Amino acid sequence: MNIPYTLIIYPITLLIEFIFVFAQNFFKETGLAIVCMSLAISVLCLPLYLVAEKWQEIERKIQKEMAAKIVKIKASFRGDERYMILSTYYRQNKYHPIFAMRSTFGLLVQIPFFIAAYGYLSHLEAIKGASFFFIRDLGQPDKLIPLSGGINLLPILMTLINCAAGAIYTHKLAIKEKIPVYGMSIIFLILLYKSPSALVLYWTLNNIFSLAKNCYLKLDFNHKQYILSGTITSISLFVSYYSLFIFHGNYGFRILVSVLFVMVGLLPWFIPAISRLIKKISNISWLAKENVTLFLVSAFILWIASGLFLPSTLIGASSQEFSNIDSFSSPLVFIYITAIQALGIFVLWPLAIYFLVSKNTRTMLGILATIISFSALFNIFVFSGNYSYISNFLVFDRTPSHNYREILINFSLLLGLSLIILLLYFKKLKRILHFSSIILLVALLSISIKNIYSINNEYQKLSEYHSPEHSSDEVISPIIQLSRTGKNVLVIMLDMAASVFLPYIFEENPDLYQKYSGFTYYPNTVSFNGYTKGGAPPIFGGYEYTPIEINKRANTSLNTKFNESLLLMPKLFSESGFSVTVTDPPYADGHWIPDLRIYEALDNVNSYITDGVYTNRWLNYNNIELPSHSDVLERNILWYSFFRSLPLAFRQAVYFSGSWCASFSEARMRNFLNGYSVLDFLNKLTAFVPPQNNTALFMTNNTAHESMFLQAPLYKPQLSISGYYSGNFGKEIKYHANAAAIIRLSEYFDFLKLNGVYDNTRIILVSDHGVLENTFVTKTNLPFHVDHYNSLLMVKDFNSQDNLKIDTSFMSTADVPALTMQGLIENPVNPFTMNPITENPKKEPLLILVNRVNEINNNEIELGIHNTYYVINNIFDEKNWTKPDKLP
Repeated sequence: MNIPYTLIIYPITLLIEFIFVFAQNFFKETGLAIVCMSLAISVLCLPLYLVAEKWQEIERKIQKEMAAKIVKIKASFRGDERYMILSTYYRQNKYHPIFAMRSTFGLLVQIPFFIAAYGYLSHLEAIKGASFFFIRDLGQPDKLIPLSGGINLLPILMTLINCAAGAIYTHKLAIKEKIPVYGMSIIFLILLYKSPSALVLYWTLNNIFSLAKNCYLKLDFNHKQYILSGTITSISLFVSYYSLFIFHGNYGFRILVSVLFVMVGLLPWFIPAISRLIKKISNISWLAKENVTLFLVSAFILWIASGLFLPSTLIGASSQEFSNIDSFSSPLVFIYITAIQALGIFVLWPLAIYFLVSKNTRTMLGILATIISFSALFNIFVFSGNYSYISNFLVFDRTPSHNYREILINFSLLLGLSLIILLLYFKKLKRILHFSSIILLVALLSISIKNIYSINNEYQKLSEYHSPEHSSDEVISPIIQLSRTGKNVLVIMLDMAASVFLPYIFEENPDLYQKYSGFTYYPNTVSFNGYTKGGAPPIFGGYEYTPIEINKRANTSLNTKFNESLLLMPKLFSESGFSVTVTDPPYADGHWIPDLRIYEALDNVNSYITDGVYTNRWLNYNNIELPSHSDVLERNILWYSFFRSLPLAFRQAVYFSGSWCASFSEARMRNFLNGYSVLDFLNKLTAFVPPQNNTALFMTNNTAHESMFLQAPLYKPQLSISGYYSGNFGKEIKYHANAAAIIRLSEYFDFLKLNGVYDNTRIILVSDHGVLENTFVTKTNLPFHVDHYNSLLMVKDFNSQDNLKIDTSFMSTADVPALTMQGLIENPVNPFTMNPITENPKKEPLLILVNRVNEINNNEIELGIHNTYYVINNIFDEKNWTKPDKLP
């Protein structure tokens, strides 16, 4: 990582990207987004330019006052004597020759912004092929003058405008001050002549703004500020109107944008009063005292919170998910990178601005920094948000949202906090803020160090049993064994596959009825928990691994019981002579990345991790280029920190449907492909063993769990989607993921039929729980969604060839082991408890845990009347769900 670039240029690039993406999604026009980006950057940089102008004026004044004396000294003395006398003269005037650099400060300010814009726009996919008025392709030089193969007009216009702005700016200045201005115009012409039109358009607009600024500053008439204020207000009101009445998007987002721009539009009219207030406050000597310390501590609080505390908390919650990603083995690399990024944003740039502005402005910046740092911590800890599971691509299961009541409470409390800070300032109690800030800084740093230590320990544990595959070979080696004449058993757990979507998927694709010949669909199937940790054990272990039954064995650790559930069927089938394959067993040995060592003691059992292993190969096969997983994390972890630090009203806009304000949304695609690529490659992953062998496969796959819009009707991943299914749930993102899983499996079943292994294969498709999203099919008055606990269950038995059947019998996911072993293992018993494996328990009401699995100790799950329900018979009838009076 280039640390100077990350510290200086990256913060500007982040700002440019945010403005571009915001404007592009708001106006749906790439060229207009560039216009907005240029205008916004120019306005935001205006204070820096004014500071630069102030320093330049100071330098000119000093040079003018000293000029006559310097000329005499240079005329009268030579060599060392001249140097000594000039040095003495400078010292008497409290001047140093290095101060002459102040005259170039205005130019220096532009350099990092130019580098950031050049780097961003030169590689931006969105500009390729996009037109804007007379510019045919923003991704190419304009070639608007059809001579000699095309002459680029925009760079020439840019240079002329730049020269005009320079002429106005350097009017009445010495020749030596004019030369750099015109020289830079020529340099920019050479640099940008063959650049994409988007970049030249951006810089041309910057020059137009500079020209307007210079004209405005040179104008000398009364009340000229009203012209500027009126222009800003008019633009702001137009954007507000566009947001409310033209733009079609999230209504809450539109209101937020409208309110913000109304405030921006009104701000110029209050600037004189604000300026007087700042001057008045800054004249209070005790208020300005020690202001630097408070500003520094506030800056460091924001840096530690965003660069260390939040990233280490995020990664520390599941360290293994962030380990062994691309070329980065340890997850600590991502914390290091985020810390450097945050250092530039919250420390380097703020300090540079702080020491450039006047003493009066520094006082206000100190107060503002204190309010921002305390508000950020308040949002992090008090309004942490009850969000769903977030993947290691930083994509939530559900889009984060807050109602207006929550937003209003958050805003009111932040306003109260700000008023308390201001009160402490004006009541001469600033020492309380000093003390509190330092305590908070030390606490954040201490927790961050502790998190980093824990993350490193978890990574070391993972390294003991897991070596990731980073092969780039195009050849895919088979890992699944099937027999053409023996018995084959396939149990495929599709994480979060929604049973309620299945009829709509078959309605959209009627050929699936034939592809799923021999299957029986059980729509009335209940899961024992709405999350994998509680929903998966009954699938693999049966009724003895439901939450209530797990707690009855209070002397056995939860980790042991979870492992037993994963081992039960592989052990019984291997002992019965089957060749067994296991892939991605959920939470094996309590780890997010499964510890496959739990299967080492079993004969004829091969275990594999497939999730994420074939993603890059799928991309290569399909000629699709995506940012790497590590690239996504390097960028988005900092945005996650922004998300957690900001008020509730802004969080959904920052999350931006999982793209985190990026100009690309491929992070969701790569996340989806980790599981999808396995299903798409099933035929390549399958080999056929000697005729007499029996085989069993226990597979877990995340295709249905992840979310991505896909190209209907085949639901294959593409970078851009040209059409959606017009029927039910055609624009429901979870429906797309479910359809993809069901269709890819149907293609695998065709492959099995073609190779003569379909009839001698028993197949069970099951999910650990149902859909966890905002859209549900079943409507009840229960305090939870029944669809969340409605698991997919489809069973095809040996030699079953009938059309797809629907059986509404009451079923549960814990029936899977008995269904799997039926007719293959006589009177099966649990090898760990020696109890029979049956379907009988569902004759009585089943206890369902309707919260996440919370461990109250190493041996038990938190179960009580507050988080459980009994259900029996038709799960879609809310009368069949009852609260327990007490638990057995």
